[in-house]
Amino acid sequence: MKEFPKGDIRSDPQNLQAGNSERKQASEEQATDALISSPWTRSASRTRFRLALQQAIEKRDKNPNYLFAVLYADLDRFSLINDSLGKEVGDQLLMEVTRRLQSCIPNDSLLVRLREDEYLIFLNNIHNFAILQEFTVKVKEALRPVFRLMRHEVFVSASMGIALGPHGYSRADDIVKDAESAMHRSKNKGPGSSEIFDARLHEEAKVLLTRETQLRKALDSHQFQLQYEPIISLESGRIAGFEALIRWQHPERGIVYPGEFVQTAEENGMILPITRWVLQEACRQLKKWQDDIPEFSSLWLSVNLSPIYMKNSDFSQELSTFISKSGVDSSKLVMEITESQLLENAESILNSFAQLHGTGVKLWIDDFGAGYSSLSYLVNFPIHSLKVDRSFISKLVQDNKSLVITKAIISLAQSLGVNAIAEGAETKDQIDCLRSMGCPYVQGHYYSRAILGDAIEGLIRGQVKNS
Repeated sequence: MKEFPKGDIRSDPQNLQAGNSERKQASEEQATDALISSPWTRSASRTRFRLALQQAIEKRDKNPNYLFAVLYADLDRFSLINDSLGKEVGDQLLMEVTRRLQSCIPNDSLLVRLREDEYLIFLNNIHNFAILQEFTVKVKEALRPVFRLMRHEVFVSASMGIALGPHGYSRADDIVKDAESAMHRSKNKGPGSSEIFDARLHEEAKVLLTRETQLRKALDSHQFQLQYEPIISLESGRIAGFEALIRWQHPERGIVYPGEFVQTAEENGMILPITRWVLQEACRQLKKWQDDIPEFSSLWLSVNLSPIYMKNSDFSQELSTFISKSGVDSSKLVMEITESQLLENAESILNSFAQLHGTGVKLWIDDFGAGYSSLSYLVNFPIHSLKVDRSFISKLVQDNKSLVITKAIISLAQSLGVNAIAEGAETKDQIDCLRSMGCPYVQGHYYSRAILGDAIEGLIRGQVKNS
């Protein structure tokens, strides 16, 4: 127990002020401890969690030896479980996961479910780093046993990011954001991994913030452009359509390709406004071609969709709005989604394309054969084309396995009554091989690199003139 200052605190203003200050600090610490340690708050609301975290930051400022941490956990591949087994099973799984996590956390800590499959854990009074390591192991072990749900057996893991309190935080949201950054980094290491936000990640976060600012400026100052790669019919040798590819016209670096900025845009959320711009520009450009070039009436235009955009936007409503405003014939508009993306978000994507049914928008599966696969979706989804992953085409002539897989995909597409499109064809030998397999469409540098929209009219008219 703290002792009062010597002397009569009622007669000494300095002692009175000091006594009041100490009592106020003690009262604040007791309030924080009460908020955190009450058993009924262990599963907290977001508001209560943020308040407890903010008070812990203030407590740390007054007591440098006080240590706390925030753990950000994201269930691996929950969307796949939810979509394949149903929402009722998914909801039961989340309840069981929450129960197991509650059993892990100490009485003086807090748990909150942030989003559907994401959790935040506030760890109070960590005495040393070993305790933190032990806790992450405890969480992994708690989730390891099978979940038995409505006659289904489900295994779940969580990717975890951890941010420690003594990093000079002044706002609760900042430490949560850093824990989330560490969680995203842990996902790159594989399911069930964990990552601690440290000085290296702090520097990466600063770089990410700088890039976010640059991307926002690029969007506002019209530095993005679309280029268009022709898709060729091997039967006629003529252009059947184009794939829209985004480029960044950087004022200092010149043309920057999507491989250098799309992942950053997905991590910082800029992929949402960028994708909206791509969809609007694709609709505008396709409408212009349809009006100005009669021969373009039968040609497709495909656009790649980011999984982050699909997950965090009202895709069908937004695309319908862009189509309506542009007046484009949307039956020639195609959305490309990767195979892995489709499997991870099957239900939401199916619902989106059901809502788009009246527009005639087509669905192509990009990078087919490159990821894990469940062929049942080929029956359930309104798929128009399969795009053979370029990794098979690049080794088509030299590697027998790539040849066999490519031939199998083309045969599968023919049996299903959908098109096959080979990506990344760069040599005549590859073209001849694909033609012998009966592949109907191909794209790649052998025919043409991506070109600006202004050059398309001359390309199409020249093709008509030479036919």
